[in-house]
Amino acid sequence: METQTYIFDLHEDHVEWLKALDFYQDEIMVFKNRLAEVSAKNTDLDIKKEVEKFQNKFIIQKDEIDNLKHYIRHSEHDIEEEVKKNPIAVDHRKTTENLGIRDRYHMFVKLFEELKDEFNQFVGKNL
Repeated sequence: METQTYIFDLHEDHVEWLKALDFYQDEIMVFKNRLAEVSAKNTDLDIKKEVEKFQNKFIIQKDEIDNLKHYIRHSEHDIEEEVKKNPIAVDHRKTTENLGIRDRYHMFVKLFEELKDEFNQFVGKNL
């Protein structure tokens, strides 16, 4: 689905999302280190299975971050091309926004926060 959005507003959203995705990527690295601590301190098979489950979830989240960054950068490139073609009154013009990227980003954030809560509960019980 598409909608009309001010070019400047869409660009600002993209910048904000890219910074947030960098933060989430860093957070995954912290989670992986904490997960390694849990794994090293626990030999129980059920905990090892949970460790593996979280490892897989972190890989999936990292892949989604990479995909989102790609889509956002592609959209930014489209914006740049549009501005190059017609640089007049850029701050007052609208462009077509692919709402799929916005929806996908917001869904990622929601799911990441749920994973973060689940992971912190697991670590709290097993570290």
